[in-house]
Amino acid sequence: MNEHLKNAQNSLVIRTVNLKESNILVRDEVDLSSLNREEAITQAYRAVSRIQETSFTDSQKQEVWDYRFIYTSGVRLIFSEEEEKSTDEGYKPIVEIVGVFIAKYFSPGKLEEEELKAFCEDSVGYHVWPYWREYVQSTCTRIDFSPVFEVPVYFMPQHQDES
Repeated sequence: MNEHLKNAQNSLVIRTVNLKESNILVRDEVDLSSLNREEAITQAYRAVSRIQETSFTDSQKQEVWDYRFIYTSGVRLIFSEEEEKSTDEGYKPIVEIVGVFIAKYFSPGKLEEEELKAFCEDSVGYHVWPYWREYVQSTCTRIDFSPVFEVPVYFMPQHQDES
């Protein structure tokens, strides 16, 4: 584990993970109950899209830093023959579920940009992932989409030991 990541993990204490925004789309002309899933493919993405930082003084008159990581994740199903045009603006997938989460942390001090970047790449997704999995599964149930999208267990990135 690199030093930047270690410093960030030792400094940041998670407070909450909240859903900030969501979007659900089911294409109009599609009947989900009769959809042949063998003619479709799943696409997914996830990333920290923004970090907000502020400082304040706590009740003991000590400076505390509040970090909010905005984490966006999405999954969608498209027809296999539409894969090439699925990146076009205005393209409507068969089904799409997007969630924007805020992962909130406290830190006793201000973190460096490299520490925040390392934490984004390694830890934020790990904290958000259970909320994302639950959101996808419950949303699929609500829109009668079965079998539900499989959101795998979150795997931590593999780090090479630095000499």
